[in-house]
Amino acid sequence: MTKYIIKRLFRGLITLITFQSILFGLIQILPYDFTAFLVLSPLEQRLAQSTLGLDHPGWQQYLIWLNNFFHLDLGKSFLAWPTPVHEIIFATAPRTLLLFLSAAILAYFLGISLGKIIAWNRGGWLEFSLTLGGVASYTSFAPFLGFVILNVFGRYLHWFPYRRLVDHTIWFDAPVSVSWVLSWVVITALFSVIIMWGIFLITRGFGNTLIKWGSRLAGLSLIGSGIWIWWNKIGHGKLALDILYHLALPLSTVVLMSFGETMLLMRTTMLETLTEEYVLMAKAKGLPPRVIRDKHVARNAFLPVLTRLLLNLPFVLTGSLAIEIIFNWRAMGTVVFQAIEYQDIPLIMGILSLVGALTLLGHIFLDILYLFLDPRLRYAERK
Repeated sequence: MTKYIIKRLFRGLITLITFQSILFGLIQILPYDFTAFLVLSPLEQRLAQSTLGLDHPGWQQYLIWLNNFFHLDLGKSFLAWPTPVHEIIFATAPRTLLLFLSAAILAYFLGISLGKIIAWNRGGWLEFSLTLGGVASYTSFAPFLGFVILNVFGRYLHWFPYRRLVDHTIWFDAPVSVSWVLSWVVITALFSVIIMWGIFLITRGFGNTLIKWGSRLAGLSLIGSGIWIWWNKIGHGKLALDILYHLALPLSTVVLMSFGETMLLMRTTMLETLTEEYVLMAKAKGLPPRVIRDKHVARNAFLPVLTRLLLNLPFVLTGSLAIEIIFNWRAMGTVVFQAIEYQDIPLIMGILSLVGALTLLGHIFLDILYLFLDPRLRYAERK
């Protein structure tokens, strides 16, 4: 297995270099010249091209870019010169991660749970209504869905804020920036998910259902109490709650748009797994239906859904421009659009390279995970 991992990492490195070469070539083919947007004399334009490194031959620009990339240097943004690209990414990434990553995780767990239910209870009104709702939300036009949710719950019912990231009256004399609070909200959420997942794994073996779910609720209460105490201790709990309050509508929109795909995929894979011989054997042994569903069917149907999630996560970084515009949630999607509009090559290259590298890492992780989980693949690899 170690030999396979080394070989897979080497292939991944070759793939990354190939991706960088193709990406650089495609962008260089386009008639991009950032200095054309500037009102300059011919001499000043040549000086600007020299400062930005645009006067070098294409092959030299490629070697400089590739060398800087492998030294973790994504260059400097043309629009925000001389701000490094990684600083722009770090400044907007917390907003993207808080909205789109949390929505992806929530939609994933919601889709898994509902997919198990409708696959196990086929032919009833529950399957029909959930399938219809999942298809309708998944195929809905993002701007229209966001517009409806925003106007109904924000403008008419006044349950949630209307098109704002924060309440400026609360943040008027705040001692910290919005980006700082956003970053720590993301970190807190990630740690909470990891701890809660560990609690679910530990309590999974409890035989008594009441004790199992009682332990999980107690763990969830302790996590929530700990977060509340910590945020109030550092004095920024009110600011974090304001961000979460403004997050409710865009988060709900993205979850509604995303959970249907996971639910339908889980339903399909579970229906395929139900026909396997080991499932029929488990039924013949007289095992309880819940045990058959959760430990024999859902566990094996889980891998294709996990694959879909891990391969989609890198693209979460680019966000969704339509959702960001509707809810005035300036994040990575807006930055990418502006970089393309104003031909900010280093920023475009930096973001796309980061997405490509994360996607490649996701593929490598999945290959190793499948080899670890599936004994047939390990046997084939040894052969």
